[in-house]
Amino acid sequence: MTRRCMKWIEYLHAALIFALPVPMLYAIINFSDPAGSVVFYSKCLFIIIPIILTDVAIKKVKSLVSYLLICGALFAGVYGVTIAVPNILSGKGYLEGYALCYGVVMLLETVFVSLIRMGDRLREAKWRKENDPFATKEISILERPDMVVLCYFGAMYLIGICFYTKPLCDIAFFSAVVYPFLVFLYLHLESTRDYLKINHRTRGIPVKRLYRISSVMFALFVLLLFVGMLPGIFLSGHRRYTDIRTWFRDVKPVLVVDGSGSEMMWTPYGDMDMNEFLYGDEPPPEPSVVIEAIFWILGVLCVVVFVYGVVLAIRQLLKDFRNSRDENGDLVEEIKEDSASVKEDILNLRRRHGVDSEIEKIRRQYRKTIRKHRKDRPAPFESPTEIEENAGLKEDEKMRQLHKEYESARYKLLKKE
Repeated sequence: MTRRCMKWIEYLHAALIFALPVPMLYAIINFSDPAGSVVFYSKCLFIIIPIILTDVAIKKVKSLVSYLLICGALFAGVYGVTIAVPNILSGKGYLEGYALCYGVVMLLETVFVSLIRMGDRLREAKWRKENDPFATKEISILERPDMVVLCYFGAMYLIGICFYTKPLCDIAFFSAVVYPFLVFLYLHLESTRDYLKINHRTRGIPVKRLYRISSVMFALFVLLLFVGMLPGIFLSGHRRYTDIRTWFRDVKPVLVVDGSGSEMMWTPYGDMDMNEFLYGDEPPPEPSVVIEAIFWILGVLCVVVFVYGVVLAIRQLLKDFRNSRDENGDLVEEIKEDSASVKEDILNLRRRHGVDSEIEKIRRQYRKTIRKHRKDRPAPFESPTEIEENAGLKEDEKMRQLHKEYESARYKLLKKE
């Protein structure tokens, strides 16, 4: 269940990233979808279908040709949904500029996602073939959510402000609000899973209780995060747009006739002040009392949290300084791992990656054979001959040969040490 939730979070992470190029192009080219921002954003999230299908295909299919055929079928399906079917339903024989732009970008994103999946599989195969047990697997852009992606949403939001495009600002703002919750939920599930994986041999760990307590703490953290976002959500309707395309040209007043027949002079963006452009002759509205109270409460909470953190840091510093020497005045030093434990960790890593020496293979084969024919555990003072005799393998020919190989490997290891 945890792995499935993490996989769906990865899908949403990739979909939120690839849903913004279409609104960005609309802002630059000055296109708009007549269906509205919500429907337009839902159409942009259609990219989640290729993301899911390519992930399933790259894991199930073994040959490159089969994967390319599946990607071709997926490309044809996206073309039919985004271009062919809307063209037939329009009845005009052609698509509007905004619809054609949407279909072309969806096709390009489908190809791009397919290539990323294929590259990830090739890198994973190369990683598995490496002999270095400490080599780490490269993380794909489609796999793990990260808070750095918020900079991407912020850049898209800034483009929407600079190109006077409210739909792009709304979509980028909504993505930036939702994305931190996905990241923290992913980290919560991943850390809990890693903790249980590290302690899988420890008995008595209450798994349900662990998930219950961690989920309650995560819910409290999410609630505080949402409360911190409320001022930004309330003030999102007070954005001040501009259009950089009009910065370097002289914009003159335009005669506009409204529905009542009266005429007025209107300047789109040129020499008019921003406040005058947004509010006319009226002064800008003052923030409401509720928003001002929320800002004061958040400011006081931030100060309290900062002071509390400073106090805790000072207490911990004094505690560490006090505990650095014992009651006799001797310096207490940290006990470092000995070389034996480090060697054992390296051997386990090498064994996990399939990199094993002949000496290790012989010793492991010897232990397996003894455990198979002897129920009790050999005593530390028993020699290999006594161990084999108590296991009933003294007269066995295979055991004699294994005994010679084991003794040879044993003395080689002693010489190395």
